[in-house]
Amino acid sequence: MFTKRKGQIRVIEAVLATFMVVSIILLVMAFTRPLKSVYVRETSDLRRLAYDLLNNMAENNVFEKTIANLGSENMQQTGECTFYNLGFLASASLPPGLLFKIDIYRVDFDLASKSVNLVWIGCASNYDWKNIKLVESEPVTYTYVCTGDPDSVRGTTLLIQMVIGFSG
Repeated sequence: MFTKRKGQIRVIEAVLATFMVVSIILLVMAFTRPLKSVYVRETSDLRRLAYDLLNNMAENNVFEKTIANLGSENMQQTGECTFYNLGFLASASLPPGLLFKIDIYRVDFDLASKSVNLVWIGCASNYDWKNIKLVESEPVTYTYVCTGDPDSVRGTTLLIQMVIGFSG
C-alpha cells in the first residue's frame, strides 16, 4: 500500500522543486541588469526611430514636395537650415526632447566620366547645430529616389543624412 504512494509523492516533489527553481530564476532575473548596456539600447532605439521617420516621409512624398519648391539655380549656399516645413514635420513626428539635423544632398551621376557628385541642397533642424553639441546621438544615412509627384523632380536621387540624439 505504501509503495504505490511513494511514486505519487516523488512526482509532487519534482513538480514543487521545478516550481521553486523557476521562481528563483525569475526573481534573480528581475533584479539583474540587462545584457546590453543602456547606451547600446538607446542608440539602437534612436537609429530605429530615425529610419522610421525617414521611411514615413518617403512614403508620403515629403522629399519630392520639399525639393520641388527649389529651383535648380536656387540651391541653398548659405549653410543655414531653411527647410522649415520639413523640420516642423519631423519635430511633430518625434518624441519631445529629441534633437535632429537632416542634411539633403542631390546625387548627380556623370556617365561620361563615371563620377558621382553630391550637391548639398539644404537641411532641416530643430536646434542650433552650430552651437549645441549632441552628447548621445546616432547618425543615419538614407538614399531615396524621387518617384512621386511633382513630375519635375521624378528620378532625382537624394542622399539624406540625419543625426538624432539628446543635447548635453
